[in-house]
Amino acid sequence: MTHSLPFSGVESQILSQVPLNRRTTWRIGGVTRWLATPKNCEELAQLWRQSADDIPRFLLGGGSNILVEDSGFNGLAVNLSQHINQIKLLDDDEGLQIMAEAGASTSALAHFARLHSLTGAEFLGGIPGTIGGAVKMNAGANGGDIAKILINAQLLDCNGNSHIWPVEKLGLGYRKSQIPKGWIFVKGTFKLKHGEQKAIKEKMRQFNQHRLKSQPLNYASAGSTFKNPTKGPAAWKLIDDAGFRGMRIGDAQVSEKHSNFLVNLGKATSYDMLALIDKIREKVIQKTGESLNLEVAILGPQGFRGKDL
Repeated sequence: MTHSLPFSGVESQILSQVPLNRRTTWRIGGVTRWLATPKNCEELAQLWRQSADDIPRFLLGGGSNILVEDSGFNGLAVNLSQHINQIKLLDDDEGLQIMAEAGASTSALAHFARLHSLTGAEFLGGIPGTIGGAVKMNAGANGGDIAKILINAQLLDCNGNSHIWPVEKLGLGYRKSQIPKGWIFVKGTFKLKHGEQKAIKEKMRQFNQHRLKSQPLNYASAGSTFKNPTKGPAAWKLIDDAGFRGMRIGDAQVSEKHSNFLVNLGKATSYDMLALIDKIREKVIQKTGESLNLEVAILGPQGFRGKDL
């Protein structure tokens, strides 16, 4: 149902007690106390400014890379994907720059670039989620990542003030960025290269075929659950060698197709998924001494837990 928050001058639709399991790719989690859908970046800034003091809050993009606890979230979730999702070609001398707002899907950016015969964003075609999350996590696949194509990003600080930072200032590394706590991405400017549309389409097709063969796309998941260690075997190999391929707790299962994908077979709870995560980490560290760090974020009633807990 619609619910009014004590904000002035904010016209965004705000709903209360909204289930988040329907809005995340894992299809797991309880309700959020409020869900706001700002119509533009200015309304987003107002919401962020007026919720700065005492309301837990987070941005909900495509709902990937997140595990919402069954107890839900006792704060304000802000949905960017419905309205703050514009992608456009910028009028620079070479015609190589694209602006994408945080709520635009990663695949939409990849296909937009293809339609304009621009190459360099093909890797985004198979990554679930939105541009805001992709920039924050420096999303990557098939040899590409956000750091290689991003020029700058517009951010809002904790109080809703706008800042434009060059990519060098964002501290993008392997599945991470270094921005102050409470800051959020609003939009990014990307620079690509001229390419041949047919070749770009073929490259994206090849990437998609590889995903279909190697990833369990027929089940709900959050993508890769653990980060790859900086040295040694990949996370999937460590999990596989620990004997966890196909392991199941309730309806949470280590995929039989890709061991770094934990899937929801239908009715998994966050308790099931967290128990499976804990068992995997415990066994891998016992067997190899390697500590697996989470790539996904865990959202509880008061906000996010540390990803590496």
